[in-house]
Amino acid sequence: MVKVALLVGVSQYQKGFHPLPSALKDVAGMERVLCHAKIGGFDQVIPLINPNRQQLEMAIFNLFYNRGAEDLLLFYFSGHGIKDQD
Repeated sequence: MVKVALLVGVSQYQKGFHPLPSALKDVAGMERVLCHAKIGGFDQVIPLINPNRQQLEMAIFNLFYNRGAEDLLLFYFSGHGIKDQD
């Protein structure tokens, strides 16, 4: 069994969205907790800050690629979200 986390923080946005500097602090805090041997004990914690779309898609693919049923995977996102009718 492996414990792997992908922590995504998006603080910089295009026009129409305010910056979210706290997203970077969220990722740093989660990383500290998950890496702590007595709290999270994760084998691998991958922080990804302000990725472009291709970087994000590749990181998500790699998180889930070739994993076993017993593996523990965590995907964490801090940033804006968009809600639409669908």
